[in-house]
Amino acid sequence: MVYIAFAFSALLVILAGNRLAGYGDTLAAHTTLGHGLVGGILIAGVTSLPEFSSSVSAAVIGAPDIAFGNVYGSNAFNLMILAIVDIAQGKGGLLQIVRESHILTAMFGILLTGFSVLAIWLTPYGILEFQIGWISSYSVVLMGLYIFAVVIMMRYEGKSRTQLDDEIIDNETVEAEKETDLPSKTLKHAITGFAAMAVVIVLAGITLSITADKIALATGLGQTFVGTLLVAGATSLPELVASIAAIRIGAYDMAVGNVLGSNVFNIMILVVTDVAFVSGSVYQAVSLQHMITAVAGIILSSVAVIGLFYRSQRTVFTVGWDSLAIMIGYVIMMYALFVTSI
Repeated sequence: MVYIAFAFSALLVILAGNRLAGYGDTLAAHTTLGHGLVGGILIAGVTSLPEFSSSVSAAVIGAPDIAFGNVYGSNAFNLMILAIVDIAQGKGGLLQIVRESHILTAMFGILLTGFSVLAIWLTPYGILEFQIGWISSYSVVLMGLYIFAVVIMMRYEGKSRTQLDDEIIDNETVEAEKETDLPSKTLKHAITGFAAMAVVIVLAGITLSITADKIALATGLGQTFVGTLLVAGATSLPELVASIAAIRIGAYDMAVGNVLGSNVFNIMILVVTDVAFVSGSVYQAVSLQHMITAVAGIILSSVAVIGLFYRSQRTVFTVGWDSLAIMIGYVIMMYALFVTSI
């Protein structure tokens, strides 16, 4: 029964994710948000809610390692999604055809992840940490950094859009609208449809994470590896589906923005996890093993930043060298995590 619920939830996520990308494309075309911001804030927030739910639930039941493994594992898997999407679009390196503004989002993801790693490393020694009730001071700073990141990203997106050539924007908009199969192009319809698909993805995603957790616990593997591989992979399915759907309608910036924006949002989940874990500072309760996944995520994000900045046209079987490096790095990370979990 658990496997049936898992499969059915996955199917709902796939169907709703396809529609979500279409509605998001219309929102980008009919508002000043743009594909990067719609993917990096709106779609990223929606597709990250399953991670939010599963991590908080894990903290409440006293399993913070699953919560942290879910967050860091999802971030690493999200970067793997960039490689998968690169293969799906099949027109050369993905990161060379999207806007450089994604570098800002990726760098904020690296900053937030790095700070959270510092919290795990220093908290056992009581360095620069005090508690407000049971909540760590690191969580307060982390939340402040997240709010700062969102504000800066929104300001930068608005500023960069005003500098784009109007003709390029119009051509991209017309092209995208030709490819979308929405029955109506009105803004009201897009908002309503986006909200409806968001609800479906959230509910199906939560069910997906719960069933994945049950399946994971039945395997007998450690919480850290389970949270990183199965639960994180399941909760990242909405990002994968939404990104591939965005590529199908030519919204490349929305696909990349969704992945990198989700990685920023996911780190904020650690703050809520700390609030839900009432036994004390959550950073002191989790395994140092999570630093493997977190640092690997930082390395993979750095590869993506280099790809976005350098924009090499060299490919390996139509796949960008950066995507290939991300795939290899992800496999190495999972192997290291498995070996240290035995």
